[in-house]
Amino acid sequence: MNKYLTLFGLFVVLSGCSPQHFIKKDPDSLTLYLRKPEAHRVQFAASIDHFTLHDARQDGRGVWEIKVPASSELKYFYIVDGQVYIPECRFKEKDDFGAENCIYPL
Repeated sequence: MNKYLTLFGLFVVLSGCSPQHFIKKDPDSLTLYLRKPEAHRVQFAASIDHFTLHDARQDGRGVWEIKVPASSELKYFYIVDGQVYIPECRFKEKDDFGAENCIYPL
């Protein structure tokens, strides 16, 4: 159990995100995790495909997961139960509509 807590803490530190939102980087992909146990539906939109919405999968413990290619800088946000949700993240930028996007630099 202690090993898993250590790994979780390492992911949080390395991703620069809060415990509610963390990213695991593999050689060819990024897996994004969002802890929202109260959510009924979580969608993900990113710059890699012109912000097309994709449904995230829930693990049964309130953590939502989505995997995307790691090909270039990623700008992204979530839709949680129909509302835009920007998690705490190290890098953000204003978009063309006055809202913010998180940025994951590669």
